[in-house]
Amino acid sequence: MKLFSFLISIVFILFSCQSKHESLVSEIEDLISKEKYEKALALLQDRLSANRSTSEILSKNKPNQPRLFALSEDRTKIVWTENKTLFFKDLVNDNRNSIELKLRPDSIQVSANGNYVAVQYPLKQYGGCALFGYSTSDSSLEHESIVHIPCKTGMTMTNSGDLLLYFFENQLFVEKTGNGSKPEKFISGDLFPTPYPKLKTHYHITSIGNEFLIWSGIGGSYNLFFLNMETKRVTLLSKDIVLPRFYYHNGNSGYVVGGKIGDLYLKEVVYHQGKTPSINRGIPIVTREAFSWRLSGKDEFIATNQNDPNQPMKWKVSGKKEHFPFFIERLWGVAGDKIIYESKRGELVLDDLNFSAEDWMIYDYFKKVRKMNDG
Repeated sequence: MKLFSFLISIVFILFSCQSKHESLVSEIEDLISKEKYEKALALLQDRLSANRSTSEILSKNKPNQPRLFALSEDRTKIVWTENKTLFFKDLVNDNRNSIELKLRPDSIQVSANGNYVAVQYPLKQYGGCALFGYSTSDSSLEHESIVHIPCKTGMTMTNSGDLLLYFFENQLFVEKTGNGSKPEKFISGDLFPTPYPKLKTHYHITSIGNEFLIWSGIGGSYNLFFLNMETKRVTLLSKDIVLPRFYYHNGNSGYVVGGKIGDLYLKEVVYHQGKTPSINRGIPIVTREAFSWRLSGKDEFIATNQNDPNQPMKWKVSGKKEHFPFFIERLWGVAGDKIIYESKRGELVLDDLNFSAEDWMIYDYFKKVRKMNDG
């Protein structure tokens, strides 16, 4: 009897889901017949923006300001902000933590292992930003630097959490975390020359293992350097970097965008502890592929079209491009084929890239109706 009741429940659920889908299709067909294309598009876009059964909602909140987001180099630990709260989640061990911050931060940067985060707070009265360091696992650990630095200036923390690194007055400083610590000039900015010495230099730092990548430049033109902390050796890796961003892959490599505007290349940087990283010539990309994360398939990446509606797109080196049948607000890459995105409603969502036949059918309807609406 219990088995029979269970089977009846399953049938009812399946029937209900099918009825909901069929009801939408019927309504869309009716709107098409009446040439009410805009209303049909709105319904289809709502359906393609909705959470799926596989979605894990990390946060239902919609912050007043855009979230800041960062992830560890193996892409298994994530850190994000919502107004004045910093959140941490370990996707493997399912550990979570949150820290109430002083103010809404201006920028964040995590250590390579994801266990520590450097935070900048804007100082409206004095200008510039205050600099703090936190542990993502222990809310009570906090370090406040006595230095105020220009906002958006490069900063990060070491994997051990004992050092805060940042640029100040074109010099790289290190500061031990803890009571009574004082900033120490570590390396002269002269070792990080910019492509345009007469213009104001912007510095950016990303952790790779226990070492660092450093960008110096402005606009769409940067030099990329490797810094070995133990030896203080600085090595120039590339003179033609367009974006001061590093897209982590698997803990031993990541990607940067090089070339020049109109002639872009996605370059892989491969690194191992104690060795100077190698950087390849790269693969040619178009502008919309400049914000790409590596997927688990061979030479496969995911990006967004950056249009409205914003839609994730899988592309393959020397292969076809395929748009996924869902719409989002912002995309952040995560390990394997799991992605994190911000939905149109402002939720933060973790999900996979497996879609049902119904998802693809609704997307086909969307393309069909959009074409009719465009005439």
